[in-house]
Amino acid sequence: MKINIFNIVVVALAFLSLGACDDDNDMESGETPIVRYVRPCDVAASDSLLLGAYLGSKITIIGEGLAGVNKVYFNDQEASLNPNLVTNNAIVVLIPNTIPKIKEDLIKLYTNNDSCYYIFETVVPTPSVSSMACEYLEAGDLAHIEGLYFVNDETSPLTISFTGGVQGQIESSDVNNIYVTVPEGAESGPVTVTSVYGSGESSLHFRDERNIILDFNNNNYPDYDYFSGWHGAGGVASEEGINGNYLILTGDIDENGVTKDDEYCFDRWTYTPDDPDFADASNLNKQVLKFEVKVSEDWSAAALQFVFTGASEVWLNWQSNADWPEYADTHGGNEDWKRKGDAYPNYPRGLWNPWTKDGVFGTDGWITVSIPMSEFKYNSDGSKADINPSGHYSGLTVWMGDGGIVGTACTPTLWIDNVRIVPID
Repeated sequence: MKINIFNIVVVALAFLSLGACDDDNDMESGETPIVRYVRPCDVAASDSLLLGAYLGSKITIIGEGLAGVNKVYFNDQEASLNPNLVTNNAIVVLIPNTIPKIKEDLIKLYTNNDSCYYIFETVVPTPSVSSMACEYLEAGDLAHIEGLYFVNDETSPLTISFTGGVQGQIESSDVNNIYVTVPEGAESGPVTVTSVYGSGESSLHFRDERNIILDFNNNNYPDYDYFSGWHGAGGVASEEGINGNYLILTGDIDENGVTKDDEYCFDRWTYTPDDPDFADASNLNKQVLKFEVKVSEDWSAAALQFVFTGASEVWLNWQSNADWPEYADTHGGNEDWKRKGDAYPNYPRGLWNPWTKDGVFGTDGWITVSIPMSEFKYNSDGSKADINPSGHYSGLTVWMGDGGIVGTACTPTLWIDNVRIVPID
Protein backbone atom coordinates (compact mmCIF):
# COMPACT_ATOMS: atom_id res chain seq x y z
CA MET A 1 0.00 0.00 0.00
CA LYS A 2 1.38 3.40 -0.96
CA ILE A 3 1.45 6.12 1.72
CA ASN A 4 1.67 9.74 0.59
CA ILE A 5 2.35 12.48 3.15
CA PHE A 6 1.64 16.12 2.37
CA ASN A 7 2.32 19.37 4.15
CA ILE A 8 0.80 22.79 3.59
CA VAL A 9 2.90 25.89 2.98
CA VAL A 10 1.56 29.05 4.57
CA VAL A 11 1.84 31.23 1.46
CA ALA A 12 -1.17 32.41 -0.54
CA LEU A 13 -1.98 29.93 -3.33
CA ALA A 14 1.15 27.90 -2.53
CA PHE A 15 -0.89 24.72 -2.71
CA LEU A 16 -0.94 25.05 -6.51
CA SER A 17 2.76 24.24 -6.66
CA LEU A 18 2.87 21.45 -4.06
CA GLY A 19 4.08 18.06 -5.19
CA ALA A 20 1.54 15.53 -3.99
CA CYS A 21 2.66 12.14 -5.14
CA ASP A 22 5.71 10.31 -6.37
CA ASP A 23 3.87 8.38 -9.08
CA ASP A 24 2.55 10.40 -12.03
CA ASN A 25 0.62 7.44 -13.38
CA ASP A 26 -1.32 7.11 -10.14
CA MET A 27 -2.12 10.82 -10.29
CA GLU A 28 -3.47 10.61 -13.78
CA SER A 29 -5.48 7.48 -13.11
CA GLY A 30 -7.19 9.08 -10.11
CA GLU A 31 -6.79 5.91 -8.03
CA THR A 32 -4.42 7.47 -5.52
CA PRO A 33 -5.97 10.19 -3.32
CA ILE A 34 -4.18 13.52 -3.29
CA VAL A 35 -4.87 16.31 -0.78
CA ARG A 36 -4.12 19.85 -1.90
CA TYR A 37 -5.52 21.82 1.03
CA VAL A 38 -8.27 22.01 3.66
CA ARG A 39 -10.78 24.85 3.95
CA PRO A 40 -13.83 25.72 6.07
CA CYS A 41 -17.29 24.65 4.90
CA ASP A 42 -18.64 28.14 5.45
CA VAL A 43 -19.05 29.68 2.00
CA ALA A 44 -18.09 33.11 3.33
CA ALA A 45 -14.74 31.73 4.49
CA SER A 46 -14.20 29.16 1.74
CA ASP A 47 -11.12 30.97 0.40
CA SER A 48 -9.31 30.51 3.73
CA LEU A 49 -6.85 27.67 4.23
CA LEU A 50 -6.86 25.67 7.45
CA LEU A 51 -3.80 24.31 9.22
CA GLY A 52 -5.99 22.80 11.92
CA ALA A 53 -9.47 22.84 13.44
CA TYR A 54 -11.28 22.01 16.68
CA LEU A 55 -12.77 18.62 17.40
CA GLY A 56 -16.36 18.56 16.18
CA SER A 57 -15.68 21.05 13.35
CA LYS A 58 -16.91 20.44 9.79
CA ILE A 59 -14.24 20.92 7.13
CA THR A 60 -13.77 20.40 3.38
CA ILE A 61 -10.77 18.45 2.08
CA ILE A 62 -9.80 19.55 -1.45
CA GLY A 63 -7.74 17.43 -3.80
CA GLU A 64 -7.86 14.86 -6.61
CA GLY A 65 -8.73 11.20 -6.74
CA LEU A 66 -10.89 11.48 -3.61
CA ALA A 67 -13.94 9.66 -4.97
CA GLY A 68 -12.51 6.30 -3.96
CA VAL A 69 -11.85 7.32 -0.34
CA ASN A 70 -13.89 5.12 1.99
CA LYS A 71 -12.20 5.87 5.31
CA VAL A 72 -10.90 9.08 6.87
CA TYR A 73 -9.05 9.23 10.18
CA PHE A 74 -8.00 12.24 12.21
CA ASN A 75 -5.04 10.90 14.14
CA ASP A 76 -6.39 7.57 15.45
CA GLN A 77 -10.10 8.53 15.37
CA GLU A 78 -12.22 7.47 12.40
CA ALA A 79 -14.63 10.04 10.99
CA SER A 80 -18.10 9.20 9.73
CA LEU A 81 -18.28 9.59 5.96
CA ASN A 82 -21.43 10.52 4.06
CA PRO A 83 -21.03 9.15 0.49
CA ASN A 84 -23.15 12.04 -0.78
CA LEU A 85 -20.46 14.44 0.46
CA VAL A 86 -17.54 12.65 -1.22
CA THR A 87 -16.59 13.65 -4.78
CA ASN A 88 -13.42 13.28 -6.80
CA ASN A 89 -12.25 16.75 -5.78
CA ALA A 90 -13.75 17.32 -2.32
CA ILE A 91 -14.76 15.56 0.89
CA VAL A 92 -16.94 17.29 3.47
CA VAL A 93 -16.37 15.65 6.84
CA LEU A 94 -16.93 16.27 10.56
CA ILE A 95 -13.83 15.93 12.74
CA PRO A 96 -14.63 13.32 15.43
CA ASN A 97 -15.40 14.79 18.85
CA THR A 98 -13.29 12.15 20.59
CA ILE A 99 -9.90 13.18 21.94
CA PRO A 100 -7.22 11.17 20.10
CA LYS A 101 -5.18 8.68 22.08
CA ILE A 102 -2.21 9.38 19.84
CA LYS A 103 -1.56 12.98 18.77
CA GLU A 104 -0.03 12.73 15.29
CA ASP A 105 -1.63 15.82 13.70
CA LEU A 106 -2.49 13.87 10.56
CA ILE A 107 -5.53 13.34 8.36
CA LYS A 108 -5.37 9.80 6.94
CA LEU A 109 -7.38 8.95 3.84
CA TYR A 110 -7.81 5.38 2.63
CA THR A 111 -9.15 3.77 -0.52
CA ASN A 112 -9.26 0.04 -1.18
CA ASN A 113 -5.75 0.19 -2.65
CA ASP A 114 -3.96 3.32 -1.47
CA SER A 115 -3.69 5.87 1.29
CA CYS A 116 -2.72 9.47 1.73
CA TYR A 117 -1.60 11.31 4.89
CA TYR A 118 -1.90 15.07 5.26
CA ILE A 119 -0.46 17.16 8.08
CA PHE A 120 -3.34 18.83 9.95
CA GLU A 121 -3.75 19.69 13.63
CA THR A 122 -6.91 18.61 15.46
CA VAL A 123 -7.31 21.07 18.30
CA VAL A 124 -8.87 19.99 21.59
CA PRO A 125 -11.20 22.68 23.00
CA THR A 126 -11.06 24.00 26.52
CA PRO A 127 -13.11 22.05 29.11
CA SER A 128 -16.89 22.50 28.91
CA VAL A 129 -19.17 21.86 31.92
CA SER A 130 -22.69 20.73 30.99
CA SER A 131 -24.24 19.69 34.30
CA MET A 132 -23.82 18.79 37.96
CA ALA A 133 -25.73 15.81 39.31
CA CYS A 134 -26.71 18.05 42.23
CA GLU A 135 -25.93 21.77 42.31
CA TYR A 136 -26.61 22.12 46.06
CA LEU A 137 -23.95 20.38 48.16
CA GLU A 138 -22.11 21.07 51.39
CA ALA A 139 -18.35 21.28 51.90
CA GLY A 140 -16.96 17.75 52.04
CA ASP A 141 -19.68 16.31 49.77
CA LEU A 142 -18.71 14.57 46.54
CA ALA A 143 -19.90 16.43 43.44
CA HIS A 144 -20.34 14.76 40.06
CA ILE A 145 -19.70 17.13 37.15
CA GLU A 146 -20.38 16.15 33.54
CA GLY A 147 -19.09 17.77 30.37
CA LEU A 148 -16.52 17.54 27.60
CA TYR A 149 -12.74 17.67 27.21
CA PHE A 150 -11.75 16.96 30.82
CA VAL A 151 -8.18 16.04 29.86
CA ASN A 152 -5.97 15.12 32.82
CA ASP A 153 -2.46 15.45 31.45
CA GLU A 154 0.43 14.24 33.59
CA THR A 155 2.41 17.40 32.93
CA SER A 156 -0.60 19.67 33.50
CA PRO A 157 -3.12 18.00 35.83
CA LEU A 158 -6.83 18.83 35.65
CA THR A 159 -8.10 21.31 38.26
CA ILE A 160 -11.52 22.62 39.28
CA SER A 161 -12.10 25.94 41.01
CA PHE A 162 -15.26 27.12 42.77
CA THR A 163 -16.48 30.68 43.14
CA GLY A 164 -14.82 32.00 46.27
CA GLY A 165 -11.32 31.28 44.99
CA VAL A 166 -10.97 27.72 46.27
CA GLN A 167 -10.04 24.51 44.47
CA GLY A 168 -11.74 21.16 44.95
CA GLN A 169 -9.93 17.88 45.40
CA ILE A 170 -10.52 15.74 42.29
CA GLU A 171 -11.11 12.16 43.38
CA SER A 172 -11.44 10.69 39.89
CA SER A 173 -12.08 11.84 36.34
CA ASP A 174 -12.32 10.90 32.70
CA VAL A 175 -12.84 13.07 29.61
CA ASN A 176 -16.58 13.47 30.38
CA ASN A 177 -16.82 13.18 34.18
CA ILE A 178 -15.23 14.67 37.27
CA TYR A 179 -15.84 13.56 40.85
CA VAL A 180 -14.64 16.33 43.16
CA THR A 181 -14.91 16.98 46.89
CA VAL A 182 -16.55 20.37 47.52
CA PRO A 183 -14.01 22.54 49.38
CA GLU A 184 -14.56 24.77 52.38
CA GLY A 185 -15.16 28.33 51.21
CA ALA A 186 -17.01 27.38 48.02
CA GLU A 187 -19.61 30.04 47.25
CA SER A 188 -22.60 30.40 44.97
CA GLY A 189 -21.52 30.85 41.37
CA PRO A 190 -19.88 29.18 38.37
CA VAL A 191 -17.19 26.51 38.56
CA THR A 192 -14.10 26.58 36.36
CA VAL A 193 -12.35 23.49 34.99
CA THR A 194 -8.78 23.89 33.75
CA SER A 195 -6.86 21.41 31.61
CA VAL A 196 -3.70 21.52 29.53
CA TYR A 197 -5.88 23.02 26.78
CA GLY A 198 -7.17 25.98 28.83
CA SER A 199 -9.99 26.91 31.22
CA GLY A 200 -13.76 26.67 30.82
CA GLU A 201 -16.26 28.38 33.14
CA SER A 202 -19.67 26.79 33.65
CA SER A 203 -22.86 28.62 32.78
CA LEU A 204 -24.56 26.73 35.63
CA HIS A 205 -24.11 28.08 39.15
CA PHE A 206 -23.12 25.93 42.09
CA ARG A 207 -25.68 26.59 44.88
CA ASP A 208 -27.61 28.70 42.42
CA GLU A 209 -29.25 31.78 43.98
CA ARG A 210 -30.60 33.33 40.78
CA ASN A 211 -34.32 33.93 40.27
CA ILE A 212 -35.54 31.44 42.88
CA ILE A 213 -39.34 31.25 42.71
CA LEU A 214 -39.90 28.71 45.47
CA ASP A 215 -37.52 27.83 48.29
CA PHE A 216 -40.33 27.05 50.81
CA ASN A 217 -38.69 29.14 53.51
CA ASN A 218 -40.56 31.59 55.73
CA ASN A 219 -40.86 35.28 54.92
CA ASN A 220 -39.98 34.96 51.25
CA TYR A 221 -43.40 35.69 49.72
CA PRO A 222 -45.50 38.86 49.44
CA ASP A 223 -47.75 38.32 52.46
CA TYR A 224 -45.00 36.71 54.57
CA ASP A 225 -47.25 33.80 55.52
CA TYR A 226 -47.59 32.30 52.09
CA PHE A 227 -44.66 29.88 52.10
CA SER A 228 -46.95 26.85 52.45
CA GLY A 229 -49.14 27.79 49.45
CA TRP A 230 -52.88 27.61 48.79
CA HIS A 231 -52.62 23.87 48.59
CA GLY A 232 -49.70 23.02 50.82
CA ALA A 233 -49.28 19.42 49.63
CA GLY A 234 -47.57 17.42 52.41
CA GLY A 235 -46.19 20.55 54.05
CA VAL A 236 -42.56 21.55 54.47
CA ALA A 237 -39.62 20.25 56.50
CA SER A 238 -35.90 20.95 56.80
CA GLU A 239 -34.38 17.71 58.16
CA GLU A 240 -31.84 16.34 55.66
CA GLY A 241 -32.56 19.33 53.44
CA ILE A 242 -30.07 21.23 51.31
CA ASN A 243 -31.28 24.85 51.61
CA GLY A 244 -33.61 25.25 54.56
CA ASN A 245 -37.18 24.07 54.05
CA TYR A 246 -38.25 21.81 51.21
CA LEU A 247 -41.70 20.84 49.95
CA ILE A 248 -43.06 17.34 50.64
CA LEU A 249 -45.25 15.58 48.08
CA THR A 250 -46.50 12.18 49.24
CA GLY A 251 -49.59 10.00 49.01
CA ASP A 252 -51.27 7.33 46.93
CA ILE A 253 -51.22 7.43 43.12
CA ASP A 254 -53.26 4.99 41.05
CA GLU A 255 -52.09 3.59 37.70
CA ASN A 256 -53.83 6.42 35.80
CA GLY A 257 -52.11 9.14 37.78
CA VAL A 258 -55.08 10.13 39.97
CA THR A 259 -53.95 12.00 43.10
CA LYS A 260 -55.33 14.20 45.88
CA ASP A 261 -54.50 17.91 45.88
CA ASP A 262 -53.92 17.99 49.63
CA GLU A 263 -51.15 15.42 49.13
CA TYR A 264 -49.64 16.28 45.76
CA CYS A 265 -50.33 19.95 44.95
CA PHE A 266 -48.64 23.21 45.91
CA ASP A 267 -49.83 26.61 44.65
CA ARG A 268 -47.78 29.79 44.66
CA TRP A 269 -50.30 31.91 42.81
CA THR A 270 -49.94 35.48 41.62
CA TYR A 271 -50.47 37.74 44.65
CA THR A 272 -51.74 40.79 42.76
CA PRO A 273 -52.31 41.40 39.03
CA ASP A 274 -49.30 43.74 39.12
CA ASP A 275 -46.85 40.91 39.90
CA PRO A 276 -44.12 40.60 37.23
CA ASP A 277 -43.48 37.41 35.28
CA PHE A 278 -40.79 35.04 36.51
CA ALA A 279 -39.70 34.30 32.93
CA ASP A 280 -39.12 36.32 29.78
CA ALA A 281 -41.80 34.89 27.51
CA SER A 282 -40.16 36.41 24.43
CA ASN A 283 -36.98 34.36 24.97
CA LEU A 284 -38.02 31.01 26.44
CA ASN A 285 -35.50 29.10 24.33
CA LYS A 286 -32.72 30.63 26.41
CA GLN A 287 -34.19 29.76 29.83
CA VAL A 288 -34.56 26.61 31.89
CA LEU A 289 -36.57 25.71 34.98
CA LYS A 290 -34.42 23.93 37.55
CA PHE A 291 -35.12 22.37 40.92
CA GLU A 292 -33.58 19.93 43.35
CA VAL A 293 -35.51 16.76 44.20
CA LYS A 294 -35.14 13.62 46.27
CA VAL A 295 -37.43 10.69 45.44
CA SER A 296 -38.00 8.02 48.07
CA GLU A 297 -39.90 4.78 47.46
CA ASP A 298 -40.77 3.73 43.92
CA TRP A 299 -42.40 6.30 41.65
CA SER A 300 -44.23 4.56 38.81
CA ALA A 301 -47.29 6.62 37.79
CA ALA A 302 -48.33 10.25 37.11
CA ALA A 303 -46.23 13.21 36.00
CA LEU A 304 -44.74 15.96 38.13
CA GLN A 305 -46.26 19.05 36.55
CA PHE A 306 -45.14 22.68 36.72
CA VAL A 307 -47.97 24.98 35.66
CA PHE A 308 -47.26 28.72 35.29
CA THR A 309 -50.27 31.01 35.63
CA GLY A 310 -51.09 34.72 35.61
CA ALA A 311 -53.79 36.85 37.18
CA SER A 312 -56.13 36.07 34.29
CA GLU A 313 -56.08 32.44 35.46
CA VAL A 314 -55.88 32.83 39.23
CA TRP A 315 -54.56 35.20 41.87
CA LEU A 316 -54.49 34.96 45.63
CA ASN A 317 -55.07 38.36 47.24
CA TRP A 318 -58.85 38.56 47.02
CA GLN A 319 -58.82 40.95 50.00
CA SER A 320 -57.83 43.63 47.48
CA ASN A 321 -60.36 42.54 44.90
CA ALA A 322 -61.93 46.03 44.74
CA ASP A 323 -58.64 47.40 43.38
CA TRP A 324 -58.76 45.08 40.33
CA PRO A 325 -62.42 44.50 39.47
CA GLU A 326 -61.50 43.23 36.00
CA TYR A 327 -59.93 40.17 37.67
CA ALA A 328 -62.74 39.60 40.17
CA ASP A 329 -63.67 36.22 38.70
CA THR A 330 -60.16 34.77 38.89
CA HIS A 331 -59.10 35.37 42.50
CA GLY A 332 -58.60 32.30 44.69
CA GLY A 333 -59.94 28.81 44.16
CA ASN A 334 -60.18 28.84 40.36
CA GLU A 335 -58.29 25.82 39.09
CA ASP A 336 -59.91 25.06 35.75
CA TRP A 337 -56.52 25.45 34.06
CA LYS A 338 -54.89 22.66 36.11
CA ARG A 339 -56.59 19.71 34.45
CA LYS A 340 -57.59 19.52 30.81
CA GLY A 341 -61.29 20.34 30.61
CA ASP A 342 -63.98 22.49 29.03
CA ALA A 343 -62.87 25.78 30.59
CA TYR A 344 -59.18 25.38 29.69
CA PRO A 345 -58.91 22.62 27.09
CA ASN A 346 -55.43 23.77 26.05
CA TYR A 347 -53.27 25.07 28.91
CA PRO A 348 -49.49 24.51 28.77
CA ARG A 349 -47.18 23.21 31.45
CA GLY A 350 -43.89 21.32 31.81
CA LEU A 351 -43.96 17.62 32.65
CA TRP A 352 -41.34 15.48 34.37
CA ASN A 353 -41.97 11.75 34.43
CA PRO A 354 -38.60 9.93 34.51
CA TRP A 355 -40.21 6.66 35.65
CA THR A 356 -41.48 6.06 32.10
CA LYS A 357 -37.97 5.05 30.96
CA ASP A 358 -37.63 1.95 33.16
CA GLY A 359 -41.11 1.74 34.68
CA VAL A 360 -39.96 2.96 38.08
CA PHE A 361 -37.82 5.82 39.42
CA GLY A 362 -36.08 6.79 42.64
CA THR A 363 -32.92 8.61 43.71
CA ASP A 364 -30.08 7.85 46.11
CA GLY A 365 -30.14 11.45 47.31
CA TRP A 366 -30.79 14.95 46.05
CA ILE A 367 -30.41 15.60 42.32
CA THR A 368 -30.83 18.67 40.10
CA VAL A 369 -33.46 18.48 37.36
CA SER A 370 -33.70 20.80 34.35
CA ILE A 371 -36.74 21.40 32.13
CA PRO A 372 -36.19 23.85 29.23
CA MET A 373 -38.85 26.56 29.24
CA SER A 374 -39.38 25.82 25.54
CA GLU A 375 -40.79 22.45 26.72
CA PHE A 376 -43.68 24.07 28.61
CA LYS A 377 -46.01 23.04 25.81
CA TYR A 378 -48.04 20.11 27.14
CA ASN A 379 -51.52 19.61 28.54
CA SER A 380 -52.04 17.69 31.76
CA ASP A 381 -52.46 14.47 29.74
CA GLY A 382 -49.24 14.93 27.77
CA SER A 383 -50.90 16.14 24.56
CA LYS A 384 -49.48 19.23 22.85
CA ALA A 385 -50.60 22.72 23.87
CA ASP A 386 -49.67 26.22 22.73
CA ILE A 387 -46.88 27.91 24.69
CA ASN A 388 -48.19 30.81 26.78
CA PRO A 389 -47.25 34.42 25.98
CA SER A 390 -46.19 37.01 28.57
CA GLY A 391 -48.57 37.76 31.43
CA HIS A 392 -48.92 34.08 32.35
CA TYR A 393 -45.75 33.49 34.37
CA SER A 394 -46.31 35.27 37.71
CA GLY A 395 -47.77 32.25 39.52
CA LEU A 396 -46.76 28.60 39.74
CA THR A 397 -48.51 25.37 40.67
CA VAL A 398 -46.44 22.26 41.39
CA TRP A 399 -48.72 19.27 40.98
CA MET A 400 -48.32 15.50 40.69
CA GLY A 401 -50.99 13.85 38.55
CA ASP A 402 -52.18 12.58 35.17
CA GLY A 403 -49.49 12.66 32.45
CA GLY A 404 -51.47 10.59 30.00
CA ILE A 405 -49.41 7.42 30.53
CA VAL A 406 -50.68 4.38 32.42
CA GLY A 407 -48.25 3.21 35.08
CA THR A 408 -48.34 1.17 38.26
CA ALA A 409 -50.04 2.25 41.50
CA CYS A 410 -47.46 3.64 43.92
CA THR A 411 -46.89 5.76 47.03
CA PRO A 412 -43.73 7.76 46.43
CA THR A 413 -42.38 10.68 48.47
CA LEU A 414 -40.79 13.63 46.68
CA TRP A 415 -38.86 16.39 48.41
CA ILE A 416 -38.53 19.51 46.22
CA ASP A 417 -36.48 22.69 46.73
CA ASN A 418 -35.01 25.71 44.96
CA VAL A 419 -37.44 26.00 42.04
CA ARG A 420 -35.88 28.62 39.74
CA ILE A 421 -35.71 29.89 36.18
CA VAL A 422 -32.19 30.65 34.97
CA PRO A 423 -30.34 31.14 31.66
CA ILE A 424 -29.97 27.86 29.81
CA ASP A 425 -26.70 26.00 30.28
